[in-house]
Parts: sequence; C-alpha cells; structure tokens
Amino acid sequence: MLGITYDAKIATQTVIEVSQLNHYFGEGALKKQVLFDINLQIKSGEIVIMTGPSGSGKTTLLSLMGGLRSAQEGRLQILNQEVCGASKRVLTKMRRQIGYIFQAHNLMSFLTAKENVKMSLELHPEYLNQDINTKAIAM
Repeated sequence: MLGITYDAKIATQTVIEVSQLNHYFGEGALKKQVLFDINLQIKSGEIVIMTGPSGSGKTTLLSLMGGLRSAQEGRLQILNQEVCGASKRVLTKMRRQIGYIFQAHNLMSFLTAKENVKMSLELHPEYLNQDINTKAIAM
C-alpha cells in the first residue's frame, strides 16, 4: 500500500505570487502590451491549469514565472524572491531553484526520459566524473 504524507505547512506556503503584472513587447510606437494586470497566487503542491486562445499570453506568463525573462511592471515573486526588474544574475540564481519544461521541449522521441536527461548531462564537463545514470534518475 502506498503511503502519502501530507504536510499542511508546505501545502499552504506561497511559492509564486503575481500582483498587477503587466508585460510589453517592442519599444516606442511598436510597443504592445501582452499581459494586463495579472494577479495570481500559487501555493506549494497546487496544480494549476492555464487555458486560453493562442496569443493570449500563457507562454509569456510562464516564461516570466520561470525566470526566463525579467518582468517589467508589477510584482512577481518566486520562492520569496522578487524577479520584477531582476538582473540576469538574479534570474540565473533563481532558475537553479526551480524546474521548467519548455512548450517545445525538443526531446529525442526515440529516447526514454532518462536517456534524454543523461544525454544533456553528458554535454556538461562538470558531470563527467560523476555517475550520470544515478544523477539522471534523481532528476
């Protein structure tokens, strides 16, 4: 029988908080607002489904929450770290604390998930002297 432990403290911890978030692409006369006053709170353990038509801003919001770009206006906290206006250094540090699966993930369809992870680990020299198989399973 599978035992599941539930920690109420962890389940109520806010991991993502978005407040009055606006985002724009382009500059000057070509500047276009793509996110309008987004407010959102996600707690640890929650499953969130985001739906909307193509071009509605889903991927843009996810890329901001994933630290792939800096939010421009409003408030965006990930793991209690403000990322609105954050430097590349801060975003890089934050990305090390989270996982992100891209919409176009570019995995090799003929490899298993573990083999895809192993292949990417093999590209990093810092992992050459480690057991890549064990590390891939852990990921």
